[in-house]
Amino acid sequence: MQISYEPLRGFKDYVPPESDTLSWIAKTFEDVVRRFGYREVRTPTVESFQLFALKSGEEIRESMFVFKDKAGREVALRPEITPSVVRVYLKEMRHWPKPIRLYYVGNVFRYDEPQFGRFREFTQAGVEILGADGLHYDVELIEILEDFYDSIDLKKRMYKVNNIAVFKELAKRAGVEGSELDRFLRYLDKGMHDKAAELLAVRGAVEEARAVEALASMGGNTDRIEFMRRALSGLGNAESLLRHVDTLEKYVEMVRSIGANVVVEPAFARGIAYYTSIIFEVVVPGFPISIAGGGRYDDLTCVYGGESLSTTGFAAGIERTMLALASEGKTRHVGVQVLLVLLVDDPSVYARVYETVKMLRTSNISVQYEVQPSTRLGRWLEYASKYSIDYVIIVGRKELEKRCCDC
Repeated sequence: MQISYEPLRGFKDYVPPESDTLSWIAKTFEDVVRRFGYREVRTPTVESFQLFALKSGEEIRESMFVFKDKAGREVALRPEITPSVVRVYLKEMRHWPKPIRLYYVGNVFRYDEPQFGRFREFTQAGVEILGADGLHYDVELIEILEDFYDSIDLKKRMYKVNNIAVFKELAKRAGVEGSELDRFLRYLDKGMHDKAAELLAVRGAVEEARAVEALASMGGNTDRIEFMRRALSGLGNAESLLRHVDTLEKYVEMVRSIGANVVVEPAFARGIAYYTSIIFEVVVPGFPISIAGGGRYDDLTCVYGGESLSTTGFAAGIERTMLALASEGKTRHVGVQVLLVLLVDDPSVYARVYETVKMLRTSNISVQYEVQPSTRLGRWLEYASKYSIDYVIIVGRKELEKRCCDC
């Protein structure tokens, strides 16, 4: 029986230089978040299906890899990592002093239709701040991303922001909750604002439906905060809705004060029901998909039977970040790479040259070391060219006589 060498549909192999770039992006992310005081958390790839169904409803099954293990338990490949982090908090960390700053880098799985930048397995790098009762924690997420994108030289990023509490309150007034609320948010996330408005209108919430349509018809308005206020102020008991807009305005001012490029999108929503307030996505002009997203999700702990807890966080797509860098014509800087070819096969000489190799590697220089006394030199020059090696050092008897390796 002959096996296909192709990976399953929706999955992808990565070889150098792409695999190098993905590892570099992930490592850079880890270096950045550690500077902000975050600690790593690692969670299982396989979790109970109910961990995700409780927060998103039974219909999430359609977009997940769900199966029964040998003990008959219904389990799933994780589609995201945030619920797992909350589970770990409830099991291990409830007594820890708040806030708790955690980060993760891990693979996730979604049974989506494959398309550009969307595979059925991909890597998320994210942070969660548990016990984050204050708007400055939401701003801290942008500070981290700004540092991260500067570190990988991704220049043309922009933060699309909104306050999901506006839409959730409009839905609440219409009596839309549970799976219907999930559907309402998915319509908004996909830009199907007419269907979202219709969902409210059929329940008699005509004013709320018109507000959704108004927020979606922003057009070229420049003062988008004021536009939101006008769209909502005509509703009865609009005070709480306008307080959500005030929160968004304050957040935007704080984010802009650190130099980030932020744009308010009044019709923007994320299709995950657990978000409660500030939400954002990172977009690159000219690039068709977002590369990161997150927001505040207070009280997700309550869904799992825990106490109330203010929390905020984000996840960045490592593969999408690589594609965004490529769209700007940028590749990973791999550092200095050296190929050292020793043309003398002598144990005493090997030891001398190895000391030099060790010194270079200690200096964070990548060195490949070959002992090839009888191979033609051109082969190694071709090899170095193929692997984009910066320098080739050739050591023969003449070089040894000059004691070049002792310098």
